[in-house]
Amino acid sequence: MTATLTAAPTTRTTDQFAQTWRLVGLMARRERIIGLVTLVLFIAINAATAAQIAASYSTPAQRQLLLNGPGSNAAFRFLLGPLQNLESTAALTVWRAGLFMVAALGVCAVLMVVRHTRAEEELGRYELVRSCATGPLASLAAAAIVASGFCVVVALGMSLMLFPLGGTASGVFSVFAQYATTGLAAVGAALVTAQVAKTSHIANLTASAVVLIGYLLRGVADSIDGWSWLRWVSPMGWAEAIDPFGADNLWPAVASLAVFACGAVTAGVVVMHRDLGAGLIEPRPGPSSSARLGSVGAVAWRTTRSLLASWVVGIGVYALIVGFMQPSVNELAEGNEQVTKVLQQSGLGGDLSLLFVITMVAFLAVAASAWPVNLAERLRTEEAGGRTETLLGTPLSRSRFYLVHVVLAWLGVALAMMVAATALTVGDGIAGGGWSESARHSFAAAGAQIPAALVVGSIGLALYGVRPALAHVGWLIVIAALLLGPLAGMFGLPQWVHDLSPFTHSPQVPVASMQWTPIVVMVAVAAVFVGIGWAAFRRRDIT
Repeated sequence: MTATLTAAPTTRTTDQFAQTWRLVGLMARRERIIGLVTLVLFIAINAATAAQIAASYSTPAQRQLLLNGPGSNAAFRFLLGPLQNLESTAALTVWRAGLFMVAALGVCAVLMVVRHTRAEEELGRYELVRSCATGPLASLAAAAIVASGFCVVVALGMSLMLFPLGGTASGVFSVFAQYATTGLAAVGAALVTAQVAKTSHIANLTASAVVLIGYLLRGVADSIDGWSWLRWVSPMGWAEAIDPFGADNLWPAVASLAVFACGAVTAGVVVMHRDLGAGLIEPRPGPSSSARLGSVGAVAWRTTRSLLASWVVGIGVYALIVGFMQPSVNELAEGNEQVTKVLQQSGLGGDLSLLFVITMVAFLAVAASAWPVNLAERLRTEEAGGRTETLLGTPLSRSRFYLVHVVLAWLGVALAMMVAATALTVGDGIAGGGWSESARHSFAAAGAQIPAALVVGSIGLALYGVRPALAHVGWLIVIAALLLGPLAGMFGLPQWVHDLSPFTHSPQVPVASMQWTPIVVMVAVAAVFVGIGWAAFRRRDIT
């Protein structure tokens, strides 16, 4: 008896963008939580900044002091740009938070694009999508649409809130153009790097570097005479050239739109001609064999050292900039009753420069606490790729695997904070603030913040230990620790809410005496979360 087998018909399409809008819906649904949290965070930070500006610089005399003090300081110009417009609270808010938040939006847009393109390709899901009746450009176009829509929504939120603060229609529209077009330029850069880089990590670093290096070049142009031409070589410089509430010049925004268009076209051409999984920028291949990779600790260090280096370098660079600003901070309090009142009510007994060090070190500690969360994300990726299962197939216990990565995470936090303290000292010393006393204050403040950062980082690793998909929640923990800790005072939150952040309990050295009880308690809490993650990881399935 014979049977005839008839092949199932294969659905093919000649439409290069087939099913794009269905993929847009899928990607938007996946971003609904991260995108909403990011939007709320941007608006909350901008609103808190506006409230602080309205309280501290409500009169023309106070605004003039701001212009003559921090506004004329090279370090502040490097970080925030030139202060040119004093007419309204809206204009001062744009100066205080504008360019930094614009750069942050660019980095968020980069992460979103890569998350839906190269990261999906690494995990094998892009191949499944392409096996359906989808066009070869559908995923790329959908990622561009979702990321662009995100940038536009954030731009609307950041600009429309300026109307009650005295913003004019032309100035508000210029702010919208600042955020939207710079975000779109970052999307264009990410579309290209996602195609030419072989891994999502390299794609994220490359595209984010375009944004952040542009921010640094813009700072050099603003702070050093004769280098103003650097303002015109990057989208961040073009964003500053728009000059909201001043010239309101929209022509530089056209250049950012051109970057987006060129990036989208280039990425489309590349994706049509490259092989699946291929890339021009590849990780440096390791040796075929090595006696130095004989332990799980050596393997963990080898696979994560570049990621740790990016965090340490980023934190160190920002700390160096803060160090340059430190000698000029006391100018903020000159003639400003609001700032003086805040200083007197702090109860810490130090001058504004020391309070500035403590505050900025707390922000740097929050950044350092994100390193273990990023490591948990890397562990999730390794597990999804089957590499963790391969390692655990050797005589390697789950306990040792998990605890080695915990040790790496803790040491990374300590390293980042020590580098931050060193950079603060170097910046302050070069700017004329002294060396020995600055080093003593910086290292004392940084050391006091390490236990709080360990708590946040240990929670992130514990979430991975319980379930790999929960590793993403670690970022929400970092954001919550920031909003309820260093930023809690800007929102007028009650003390019990403030106390939910471990950074609230860090000793305020050097202006207050060292208190060892909160240090011991926070280290113990971090150890408890390590134990929870360890116990869960030993028992759950490896996916």
